[in-house]
Amino acid sequence: MEYNNREALILAANTTRKRVKNVKKLLRLGTQDYMQVIAVDKEGGFIDLSKKTVQVGDAAAKKVLFDKSKVVHLILKLTANDMKCKLIDLYEAYAWDLYDKFEHAYDAFKLCLSDADLVFSKVDITDEQKKHLLANINKKMAAAPQKIRTRFNLKCYTYEGIDAIRDAMVAAEKECSDETFKISFTLVTPPEYKAEVTSLDK
Repeated sequence: MEYNNREALILAANTTRKRVKNVKKLLRLGTQDYMQVIAVDKEGGFIDLSKKTVQVGDAAAKKVLFDKSKVVHLILKLTANDMKCKLIDLYEAYAWDLYDKFEHAYDAFKLCLSDADLVFSKVDITDEQKKHLLANINKKMAAAPQKIRTRFNLKCYTYEGIDAIRDAMVAAEKECSDETFKISFTLVTPPEYKAEVTSLDK
């Protein structure tokens, strides 16, 4: 299982609602699958699973949550390593509270990129924990710049000719570019030009 690689048991009867000759066709070693925990024996440490109760739509939704949880766990693991502390200490200090205060801790981390004070106001977290956590959030979750390119033909039949085209492109670069959006023009071969846009907004 994804929780510390703990082992669990699934009975053949809980594999599928259909009749099959060999359940090994449905459960293959080394593959990732989605199942429901139907029983937990805390004293013995045994966990029982069921696959037949999991619907197709449920599996897709749980995969999204699973992927989010992996990102959260990675960031917390890096933070614990930076702070030379146990990972469980960070979960107990503020991570579990983030799951309670937000739809998912991943959403809280995402919000930290734009409004960290709002997120941290809802949990009890030290300044040192904030510093290391924010550093790892920015490292792993910051939006990667997106680039869009296109080629086009541009002609000018006036006396100014190519100088007018160049001046127009320089003016467009200054007018349209800002901190989150940058456009640049490059001459390929007259009259063909290339425009490239770099933006943090997908």
